Amino acid sequence: MLSLTYRKPEYGARVHPVTPNDNDKQLSLSDWRFSILPNEQITTSRWEWNTSKTPAQILSLPSSIGSSSEVSSRILHDLPLNEFAVEKDVTDPSSLLNVYLPQAPSPRFRQYIAKVVDISSNVEHAEKDVNRTFVASRPGLEVINIYGLHPGHQYSISVIGRRDGESELIKEESVIMDPVAPDFDSHNATVISSHTNITLRALKPEKAIQDTFRVSYVQMDPLKYFPKLDVHDIMEQRHIEIYLGNLSPGHDYNVSVTSLINEIEGKPWTGILTTSPLSPENVSVTDLNASCVQVAWSLPKRSGADRFSISYGPEKSDGRTNKLDVSSSETTADVCGNLQPGVTFVFTIVAQKRHETSEPSTITYTLKPKPPENLRVVVDYPKRKFRYASLKIFLKFSHNLTEGFETVDRKVGVEEARNSALTRRCSLFVDLQPGRRYEISAVTISDGAASNKLAKGFALQPAFDMKAFGLNLQEENSGLQLEWPNNELTRARLADIWQNIVGNDSSLHMRVDPQSRTSRWKEQSKQFESRPSDNEPLFVPNLRMGSCYKVQIYTVTKSGIVSSQRFEELHRMSAPSVNITTDEIAKVTAAFRVAIDTEKNVDADECAVSLIVLDMHGASVYDRSLRLSRQPAHVLLDGLRPYHKYTINAQVKCGNSGERSCAPKMRAMEQVTFQTRQDRPGPVQNLTVRALNPYSVQLSWFPPALANGIITHYIVGIHPMVRFHNYSSIRLIFTVPLLDEDEVDNDWSVNVGASPTHMDHTVDAIVDNFIGGLKYRMNVRAVTEAGEGDISAISDAVIIEMPLLPPPRPTTRIEILRNTVRSTGVTVRYSTAMFNTKHGLLRKYSLIVGEVTDNGRMNENWIFEHHNKTATWGQVQRFDLWPPYVAVESPVEPVRKFFPSRVISEVIGVDSTCEDIDAEVVCNGPLKAGAAYRFKLRMYTAPLLWTDSEYSEIVITG
Repeated sequence: MLSLTYRKPEYGARVHPVTPNDNDKQLSLSDWRFSILPNEQITTSRWEWNTSKTPAQILSLPSSIGSSSEVSSRILHDLPLNEFAVEKDVTDPSSLLNVYLPQAPSPRFRQYIAKVVDISSNVEHAEKDVNRTFVASRPGLEVINIYGLHPGHQYSISVIGRRDGESELIKEESVIMDPVAPDFDSHNATVISSHTNITLRALKPEKAIQDTFRVSYVQMDPLKYFPKLDVHDIMEQRHIEIYLGNLSPGHDYNVSVTSLINEIEGKPWTGILTTSPLSPENVSVTDLNASCVQVAWSLPKRSGADRFSISYGPEKSDGRTNKLDVSSSETTADVCGNLQPGVTFVFTIVAQKRHETSEPSTITYTLKPKPPENLRVVVDYPKRKFRYASLKIFLKFSHNLTEGFETVDRKVGVEEARNSALTRRCSLFVDLQPGRRYEISAVTISDGAASNKLAKGFALQPAFDMKAFGLNLQEENSGLQLEWPNNELTRARLADIWQNIVGNDSSLHMRVDPQSRTSRWKEQSKQFESRPSDNEPLFVPNLRMGSCYKVQIYTVTKSGIVSSQRFEELHRMSAPSVNITTDEIAKVTAAFRVAIDTEKNVDADECAVSLIVLDMHGASVYDRSLRLSRQPAHVLLDGLRPYHKYTINAQVKCGNSGERSCAPKMRAMEQVTFQTRQDRPGPVQNLTVRALNPYSVQLSWFPPALANGIITHYIVGIHPMVRFHNYSSIRLIFTVPLLDEDEVDNDWSVNVGASPTHMDHTVDAIVDNFIGGLKYRMNVRAVTEAGEGDISAISDAVIIEMPLLPPPRPTTRIEILRNTVRSTGVTVRYSTAMFNTKHGLLRKYSLIVGEVTDNGRMNENWIFEHHNKTATWGQVQRFDLWPPYVAVESPVEPVRKFFPSRVISEVIGVDSTCEDIDAEVVCNGPLKAGAAYRFKLRMYTAPLLWTDSEYSEIVITG
């Protein structure tokens, strides 16, 4: 592959050769100097070749060149001083060379060749670069770019000129390429820093040669210079390792490594390296509050740290640690995030300088645990004992007995939870007696750290639990009855519970308080007590049906201490029942009465009866609640549907639904059904209309939901609707109704048969005789033997606007009055019989004029270019052959029938002012003399819906 690159910098170049020694038999390695002069131009070129080919494939020098001694005798001595200079490329002096050719074409050579040979000394043959040849054969090329050379290698560059198959050595020169420094930033290099030294290790550049590596390093702040180090290269080693010692901790150093060969320096590697800072000392942790601790440390002299990083986490957890960064000016830090009371944490602090960190300083600290919470005495029914219980972790209890001053200390172990965030409960069993006073205290201990003490004094209350006691409360004979367990085993268990955690001298109390508010009298509270030894149920009598009571069941010691646990419930007694009887049934009305079954123990003020009357389709026609009274209530239903079945659903409800505390009680009564008499049918359902064409529609509906009997047929009513339109033209602007008043009032109806066996199917009917573009309102009525049904509401009536189509094509043509032909005009005549309103009322009509050729052809270009839009007189003037244009445009009277028909005459070409108005305005301008024309009539039902008549006969103007 060959590629050519030009560059033309705005400066000149001059090469000064040094004359070789005359005693050399061959051309010796000459020293060349390259200088830059202003206001001159140099054009450089670059040749590349496929590196996969051998030099022999790239260029084969002819055998006529001979040996180098033969070539040296043919060196040209009359070349300009700045020609054939060999210079390293400033962009990459380690691998690129440039050979500068003469600026002016040479008459002696047509092609220049640069031959490159690796002549490096002290390098094995396998490590040397291959011989390569670079060619500049194109005229005008002034630079041969030699690339792909190895850093530090010495090359012999031979410049050869060729012409007509002969080669001649022009110049030979040796060049040592710049060496390259190791890259200590690469992935295979390492930089290891400690407090006082830095070690750099990297691979030496591949295929590069160097004698020495020169290391320069300077401490940046404060500024301190160090002597330069020269490290001699050992060619057999692939790595280079540099050690910098006697450095200060936590300081930045500007390090530069340069490769040298024969005192030639290459491009250095530079970097800012940092030594590790010293570790913090005297690290300590103290509690601030329940969720925060303070970490403190001291900083050694000459630490060199920029900041500190604190990481902490639970000692016995492998989870993610928390981190906190602190500036170098601080020696304390408050840590509050993700701390857990009572847990031992490991705190680690390191000093940081740039990317270097010190050795970590570590301390373990156990946070103060939280104190116990919710310390209380609870009853353990399976063990028949009291136990102290508390939430959270705690290890030690102590309680004092006030009677006798007995002190007991106990410890309770806590199993380690899988999740420290979960609440753990601790408890211990003690022998206590209900009715006595006790003082207890608890403290939490974790790894030697103790929490604040929680203390509590109380009088021990007797135990109570409905389920553990086996008690059963139920409604019985207008009262409430509390039953003791009947099973002997359960009674024996209850006796043991009573002895140990209730007290033999304690009793069971049941209290019933009325909650209903009545205006007549106030019911008194009732209270009863019992013991298991009584062996009889506890019964509260004479409670009112539907009334709400507050029921409390609890235990009480001999000294009057009440149990903390108690059964407390708002209980409403069952609702009373009522009787419902029908009195009179008519077409649309019905009457019935509601009465209470009994007046004994009923709270009528708290109760109401809910009445819901449903029709045969499940729709509610009556939904009311009546306050329950001792007198029968009479209910009258009106607005019922004839020939319908109805169901009366009654439900007695005592209490309000909004009272959550005392839930209402309800009693559902048996259903009562009745049926009304027949009457006229109701309106039809789902009436829809669909236009089939401008003059026909399809109506669809579903039979009435309330047929009220057998439907014999349907009546479809059609009602035209008046609508107004504004019509405008050049000559006329007016507003007219679409129909005459006689036509508007001309409503009509159509009878549609009904099948009694298809009362659940959709009915379809097609109705004709409509006018396109007009609106119609339609309704449908069902008919039974009792008469016509109801008409649908106006909101349910269907309204449709008939669609419009282009008018039907006229069967006749425009007539030309031959005796009216002039040089610029002609009179045409047509009849209103050509106007057909079957597809909609006509809005306007226009006369189209088209010029034709001798063979009857027209100019259709305008139609194609303007998307079928007809031109005006002013727009066709630019054509030699006028395309069809609108000469006359006039509105049409919006009537349904043009009867009797009349003849209309129009003069074409009478307006001589058309040239003075806008070209897009329709104008009846003069015709061309001696030209042939044809005419047609165009009728519109809408601006974009029109139909043309056939063209008239051809007429030629005078």
